[in-house]
Amino acid sequence: MHPAGLCIYTEPPEICCVANLVQWTRMSRFEVRCLAPLLAALLGATVACSREPAGREYQLQGQILAIEAQRHEVLIKHGDIKGFMPGMTMPFTVRDPGLLKDMAAGDLVTATLVVSDNSAHLSTLTKTGHAAIDLPAMPAAPPMLQPGEPVADAAFVDQTGAKTSLAALRGHRVALTFVYTRCPLPDYCPLMDRHFVAVQKRLQSTPALADVRLVSATLDPEFDTPAVLAAHAKQLGADPRLWSFVTATPEAMTAFGKQFDLYVERNEQDAIDITHNLRTVVIDADGRLVKLRTGNDWMPADVLADLEAAAAPAH
Repeated sequence: MHPAGLCIYTEPPEICCVANLVQWTRMSRFEVRCLAPLLAALLGATVACSREPAGREYQLQGQILAIEAQRHEVLIKHGDIKGFMPGMTMPFTVRDPGLLKDMAAGDLVTATLVVSDNSAHLSTLTKTGHAAIDLPAMPAAPPMLQPGEPVADAAFVDQTGAKTSLAALRGHRVALTFVYTRCPLPDYCPLMDRHFVAVQKRLQSTPALADVRLVSATLDPEFDTPAVLAAHAKQLGADPRLWSFVTATPEAMTAFGKQFDLYVERNEQDAIDITHNLRTVVIDADGRLVKLRTGNDWMPADVLADLEAAAAPAH
C-alpha cells in the first residue's frame, strides 16, 4: 500500500485498484473473456487493497451506560483492558448495528475491541447480566452558545509556557477543539488531531485563510503540561505560527467548555480516566461563535467551509 492510500503494482503499471477496471469493462466480450483471469486477480488485489488492515483485538467487560443507536455508539463503563488501557468510561462504535439490538442501559456486557491505526470499533457485544447504574445525578446543562453570540474569554498557557488567552486571538478567525494527549481511542481525540493537521495544510496553501488560527485545548491539564503539549505538537507537525496547544486549570478549562455544552468527568482515583464528549468550534475575528460541531463525524472540509463563511478581518 502506497502511503497516499493507492495500490502500487509493478506490472502492469497503469492499473491501480478500481479506477482503471472501469475502462477494462468497456472492452468487447471477447477481450474481457480473454482477460478474465487477469481481471479476477486484479479484483482480488483490489479487495485486499481497500480492506482496512487487520486491527489488534482486546477483550473488555463492563456496563452499558447509554446507547445512541443512530450514531452506532454505546457508552460503556469498563474495567482494565489488558494490554491496552485502564478501566474508564468510553463511547465505542459498532459497525454492525445489530449488536445494539435488545441492549439497554444497565446491561452487563463482554465485548471485543478492534483497534487499528485510525479507528476502533466493537466487533462483538454480548450481554451477561443487568444491574442498576450507579452514577451521580448530572447537573442541568447550561444554555448552549448560539451562532453570533460572543464567546467568553479564558486565560491559557500555551505549549511554550507563555500566558495567552482567547481574546489574544481577536482579529483572527479561529477553529478550536478539545483533546487530550493520552486519549486511547484513535477515532476520538487523535481523529481531532488528524483533522486539524489536514486543516493546517489547507491554511498553509490558501492566502485567503492566512489569518486563521487553530487551537487545541487539553481536557487533561494535570498531565498535559506545556512540555507534553510541545512534544505532541511537534509529533503532529504543528506550525506554531498557526496552531497553538493550550492548557489551564481543570476547573478553568471545564468552565470555558460549558458554553459549548462540553461535558468532562474526571476520575479522582485514576487520572487517565476522563469521560468527555467532543466539541469543535469556529469563532470569527470579533470573537463571536460561527459554528459549533458536536461529535467526531465532521470532516476537515466542513471546518474549512465554516472558516470561509466567517467574515475575514478588515486588515
